[in-house]
Amino acid sequence: MSASAALPEADEAVASPAPPRRRNDFRAEIQGLRALSVTLVVVYHLWPKLLPGGYIGVDVFFVVSGFLISRHLFQELRDTGRIGVRAFWARRIRRLLPASFFVLAATLGAALIWIPLSSRVHELTNIGATAVYVVNWVFGHDAVDYLSQDNAPSIVQQYWSLAVEEQLYVIWPLLLLAIVFAARAILRRRRGSSWKSTDRYVIGAALVLVFIASLITSVSLTASAPGAAYFSTFVRAWEFAAGGLLALATMVFAERSVVWMNSRAGRAATEIAPWFGAGIIAVCAFAFNGNTPFPSATALVPVIGALLVLAVDPQGRPMSFRTVSNVWPIRGVGKWSYSIYLWHWPLVVLFPLIFGVAIGLRAGLLVGAVALVLGALTSRFVEDPARFTKLWGARHWREFAFAALVPLILIGLIATQITAINRSVAAEGEAAISQLQQPCFGVNAILDEANCPDAFTVTQPVNVAYASADLDPNWCLTQLSDTWRSCTYGDPAGPNGTIALVGDSHAAALAPAFDQYYKDHGWRVISYFRFGCPALTTVPSHMVGKDPAEQVACTTWSARVLDELRTRTDIDVVVYTDYSRAYFATDDPTQAAAYSAEIAANWKSVEDTGKKLAFVQDVPFAGGGNVPACLSSIALPALAPCSQPRTLALIDDQVLEAVRLMPSVAFIDTSRFYCTLETCLSWVGGVVVYADNNHLSGTYARSIAPQLGDQLLAAVAGG
Repeated sequence: MSASAALPEADEAVASPAPPRRRNDFRAEIQGLRALSVTLVVVYHLWPKLLPGGYIGVDVFFVVSGFLISRHLFQELRDTGRIGVRAFWARRIRRLLPASFFVLAATLGAALIWIPLSSRVHELTNIGATAVYVVNWVFGHDAVDYLSQDNAPSIVQQYWSLAVEEQLYVIWPLLLLAIVFAARAILRRRRGSSWKSTDRYVIGAALVLVFIASLITSVSLTASAPGAAYFSTFVRAWEFAAGGLLALATMVFAERSVVWMNSRAGRAATEIAPWFGAGIIAVCAFAFNGNTPFPSATALVPVIGALLVLAVDPQGRPMSFRTVSNVWPIRGVGKWSYSIYLWHWPLVVLFPLIFGVAIGLRAGLLVGAVALVLGALTSRFVEDPARFTKLWGARHWREFAFAALVPLILIGLIATQITAINRSVAAEGEAAISQLQQPCFGVNAILDEANCPDAFTVTQPVNVAYASADLDPNWCLTQLSDTWRSCTYGDPAGPNGTIALVGDSHAAALAPAFDQYYKDHGWRVISYFRFGCPALTTVPSHMVGKDPAEQVACTTWSARVLDELRTRTDIDVVVYTDYSRAYFATDDPTQAAAYSAEIAANWKSVEDTGKKLAFVQDVPFAGGGNVPACLSSIALPALAPCSQPRTLALIDDQVLEAVRLMPSVAFIDTSRFYCTLETCLSWVGGVVVYADNNHLSGTYARSIAPQLGDQLLAAVAGG
């Protein structure tokens, strides 16, 4: 899992199933559980190979929060017969938001200084979504947005879990009130409709339903859209409900549990269970990894571990979990865990940007130490004063004003920055369009290299904000969650014929730029594009590296495309282009041959209907790194920066082998648009060639449209 884990925490005061405590007491083992979980999360983010399953901290903290918050609400309902929703929300605001906003404001300042312009708008948008408590849904959308999947983790990635908790904090008391109201309305004629006889049983049944429904959603969505599932509030609600069910059980069976825990077996269990639960969590942190289906039902294992720690009330015997948790360093880390969590992730993101090196052992220790110190200071000087100050007042309007006004201020600052960047981007776009016909602009510079001095040298700062936004925002693609989408470009009448342009997002990046060219030449173009799917195979196993659901979705779509290409009589020419090297890589020559043979057979079946076929060579490999971000950090002047050797950027693959098997398919060699004899470039004639780490920029695509269009039409003419 690449996503950050969670750490927003609830109040630690809680009564135990043992004899009643004072309400301002706390269970020390909960601080130990927090310390363990935040340590797993931080270590995972600093050295993911050392602790590949450390992301399970999110599940532990959802359970802890569900347990503590539900317990408080149940106690209030038991003691007063009602739930003070406004007072509850006000307590949550005092507990969570001062530290959250403090770190978020500091993160915003750091982003304006160190985040490259190539990704700044995206990051500012994420910070804005964080300020209004919905950033988890933004990350969930990005997880199924093909273009966003390769984005570096956001500087506010850790806030997704806080957003989930905040949403649950809004819903949870309202849900309990609705359950109790409905139960009392239905049973109003019965006597004794008190907490003991009615409320707790109805609440328990309702929480079981929430648990089951959310867990089923978790299993289903993790299988079909794991990225979106990871950030979903609905997927995580069952973990919160698990803590709530445990809180209810400890209250219902409090008297019986006291008797049992005073027995020999009970005393042994209360000593063993917390250590066993903590051990389960630790084992999961080592055993799970990025390939583990998660959260799904797999998350039940660390959830059970957390429940075992919370379920019993161990006495303070030597070496008990409670005693160890009460040792100052562990208790301190547990107390500071929320602020440590908030600080550690921006430090992880910023360190390489500031110092230009990856986080190794010593750097990781330094980052961890800084996060610990900042967490302790924030807990002492922000969290605690905000929780206990008398300035909030008794009517809670100040808390709600604080929760509304601070986000508005942050949103205003962010909007100002984004507006300024967007104006710069718009001006750069207009300038680029006006220069398309210049003899040494864009591809013209490489085609006439002899007369275009310094064609590949960057002499002035690159507007990387424009470069990273230089993709058609409305390109016609079947999204990962869609089943079908097709668009028409060029001349709708198509007096010279109709071209079907087929492929993935690399094909889609070309299509809008060629719209005017096809209009001028009397061709209608019909698009068949799907994110991450080349439309070359109908065999799921040939889609190497894709999860099973994606394999089926892609090949099902590909089969429909093939059927349309074979049966539509209005299509004259079929042109394929895609990110070939991304789809099939194997050391097994038999597998490679089977893939190439299937592609050739599919092409032959289309060709047999009388259509002409062509394959346009893909753009060269850009090296895997974000090109605009790379260009933002170069020293000027720079000759051929962020470029790749031709031998690495242009490689043979199974699709090119299929072209050799089908010599009747016209092959369009595009290497001359991007490469010299030695180098494939990322900067040509004042234009950034790539808008990210692999997609052709809109400006460069428009610059090559006349040459590539002529080459394509010549290849299929009369053939």
